Amino acid sequence: MWAALCTGRADGSNPKYLAHVRHAILAMVRAPEPEAQSAIYALLQSNGWREPEIKNLKLLDQPFHSDDPTMHACHESAIKKDGGIVVYSDPIDEA
Repeated sequence: MWAALCTGRADGSNPKYLAHVRHAILAMVRAPEPEAQSAIYALLQSNGWREPEIKNLKLLDQPFHSDDPTMHACHESAIKKDGGIVVYSDPIDEA
């Protein structure tokens, strides 16, 4: 299981995020190491994020432990689906 701290620009398909505004995003995917980055890019793009940029990529310890319910939910989504995403609500100020 891989976790990546990323940024992405909303494409406007999700009304919770203004189009063209950049956000910090945590993404988790299950993938072999050579495919981890491409799996994360595909996950972000399929969920309405353009211009994705991976800032930090980490192989998660197994078994995964976190006291943070948001991290736990993201990890569960990555196990049960194609991946998990947490979008941090405050947009990135690019001024």
